[in-house]
Amino acid sequence: MRILFGLIFLLLLSSFSIADTIRQTIPANKSSAVGLHGTYSPECESGVTPQIKVTREPENGSVSFQQINTKLGEKAGRCAGRPVRGTVVVYKPNRGFRGKDVFRIRFTMDMYDYGSAKIRNVAHKYTIEVK
Repeated sequence: MRILFGLIFLLLLSSFSIADTIRQTIPANKSSAVGLHGTYSPECESGVTPQIKVTREPENGSVSFQQINTKLGEKAGRCAGRPVRGTVVVYKPNRGFRGKDVFRIRFTMDMYDYGSAKIRNVAHKYTIEVK
């Protein structure tokens, strides 16, 4: 029985969900990049591009995704400046809309932790202020 509980515990640890709220202010009547998601390995190599989907559509605009090649920023530590493939989250408000809009996205990505690959389910809530 202990082995069964141990396996269940390990399974839960290897696949967990992280939820963040991302807040952005953007201009009206213009598509804007509001997020960027990508992965890289401990060896600073670009990982598999996460497949992102919208789980809650915005009420006053639309969301799209664009694949790009970019470089890792300073927060990547020793990997800063290394090339990585990522996905840009683009929000386009409806023509004439001003105010707050909310949408959610979800994706799954590899998470490297002490040499063992794990799967991480990520959910982000975007709160967009259109001015």
